Amino acid sequence: MTRIDGRRMATNTHIRRGRTIGRNLVRLLIGATAIATGGYAYGASQPHSTVTSRPAVELAATIRNRPFSYGWPVKPFDQQHPVRGNFADPRSIFSGAPTVRGLMTSACACSYHQGIDISAPDGSAVYPVRSGVVRIVTHEWVEVDSANGSAFQYWHIAPLVHVGDRVARDDTVLGHILRHSQHVHLTQLEEHRPVNPLAPGNIGPYQDTTVPRVNEISFRAGDTGPQLLPEYVHGRIEIVVDAEDSPALPVPGLWHGLPVSAAKLTYTITNLPHRKVVDAGTALDVTHSLPAADMWRTYARGTHMNMVKIGAHRYWFQPGRYLVKLTRSAVDTRRFDDGAYALTVTAWDTEGNHSSMTQVFSVHNRASWLNG
Repeated sequence: MTRIDGRRMATNTHIRRGRTIGRNLVRLLIGATAIATGGYAYGASQPHSTVTSRPAVELAATIRNRPFSYGWPVKPFDQQHPVRGNFADPRSIFSGAPTVRGLMTSACACSYHQGIDISAPDGSAVYPVRSGVVRIVTHEWVEVDSANGSAFQYWHIAPLVHVGDRVARDDTVLGHILRHSQHVHLTQLEEHRPVNPLAPGNIGPYQDTTVPRVNEISFRAGDTGPQLLPEYVHGRIEIVVDAEDSPALPVPGLWHGLPVSAAKLTYTITNLPHRKVVDAGTALDVTHSLPAADMWRTYARGTHMNMVKIGAHRYWFQPGRYLVKLTRSAVDTRRFDDGAYALTVTAWDTEGNHSSMTQVFSVHNRASWLNG
């Protein structure tokens, strides 16, 4: 396709979950977040034709070639590489004990992943995806200004360039991937804001035929629980969607078989048995850019990254869990008539692949209905 230019353990192949104040300061703050969190660079659905009490699933995958404006930062530049960490994946290090309570309530160095993690062997040469001028160099990352408001950061490398150097796309070696990293993190900045490199028109070639999935829809009395029965919800509640995706290409090494987050979650709520839509919306959309600055406005507690670190320990091979709040504020069920409803949530990736799950729930706010 022609461009439109402008750490250390064995692989477990069976892991699967059952589920910006000046401009330079803004860029450095992105880096500071990564340092503070242990070296990580955080640098419309259709209702189903049938509804049952059990979750129902629809799948749709697409295969298509799409335009792109830059290639990959490791050789071969014109060939797709595995991406083991998606844009806006949660990045989380918890200070509490490795218990459910610790995960749900302890302080957390948490933020959205501000780019993508591209798998490549340690020592691999990393090149700029667009020509430009180096404007930031640290001990493990480089930022290149590619003009017209565009810039790129390359993380987890031993830099070979200096501030002010002019670098050429696919030619200048910015540095080599550090030992035990097994990937280069790429952040794309447009007007100083991170955008999704996997969005159509950005990195390529890129094709994805994996289908993101909704694992579970649950109901809570609040962000930290307790969980409610779908048969009896009332008052203000939080609805939580457990969803994930698989990398477009199999990831080698430590991250083999581990999930990534979906790019978008949409939903509809219909009443039963009439199937009239009473609410619809988008719970999450990071197809192009990040949501609210505070990760916990989007993700629900219980969310954690792959191989999470809790307290002093990192839990190798454990898959991440991505729990998204259906709405930013609590859902007030008192705006619905008492009765049964079907909530359908659809998970999407940047290619349009999607699948859906439906969960039936019953609203009980009037005592007279309870006694009926």
